[in-house]
Amino acid sequence: MNHNEIIKNEIRFYLDFPVTDRNNIQFPKHLIHQFTNVLKRKKGDSIFVFNGKFKEYKVILDEVSKFEVKGHIEEEYNYNGELDINITLYQSLVEPSRMEMIIQKCTELGVKCIVPVISEKCKFKFISENKLKRWKNIVIETSEQSFRSVLLDIKEIMNFKDACLHSEGLRIFCNEFEVKNNINLITNTVLESKFNGNVSIFVGPVSGYSANEILLAKNCDLKSVSLGKRILRTETAAIVSVANVINQLT
Repeated sequence: MNHNEIIKNEIRFYLDFPVTDRNNIQFPKHLIHQFTNVLKRKKGDSIFVFNGKFKEYKVILDEVSKFEVKGHIEEEYNYNGELDINITLYQSLVEPSRMEMIIQKCTELGVKCIVPVISEKCKFKFISENKLKRWKNIVIETSEQSFRSVLLDIKEIMNFKDACLHSEGLRIFCNEFEVKNNINLITNTVLESKFNGNVSIFVGPVSGYSANEILLAKNCDLKSVSLGKRILRTETAAIVSVANVINQLT
């Protein structure tokens, strides 16, 4: 089944399961309500699932009730819905609604990882277990809708200095005070010749980076870039920077 045939399947779910028994696929409880009451699925209907490891499965439902939904795999496909480059977004922590938008849109765009970063002007410096769980659910739901093959990975929280030191590949530092280098000037030739397809993008908090952080980024050889003449909201900056990199480098 090719790409166009796969994306015609509007009903698609993420299911992290070992394919040890292809004839006994048990769906988790949180999907039962959706299958029975929302989608009105019945015995004999088909559902497409993916496992986050470049595999898609067509599952035929053998039992559908308010207590249990299970089926068997009828067909298996290899499918790659990922970018040709690996993008990691180092996003300074912002208020929950903004972080959720960043996670949702960056999942859609194909970002591989998001690293939450604590920088000097961050008002939020902690991620609760419930918040992290909600973020991961956003990743799953968005990956289902956008036909990702692999789930975006939300990494452990990191301070700004460590983020600068541990980031890899072509390291892009979105700097509102940059006047020479525009993000649109980055070329695929640079990426292929030096960085093996890895890109790290740094986006600051609502109040921006401090002067010390800008200096540290430059001392760590991060490439300072401008996103244009206007000052963007942090969630807009994250989306614009990722989209520009994808447009320039893929």
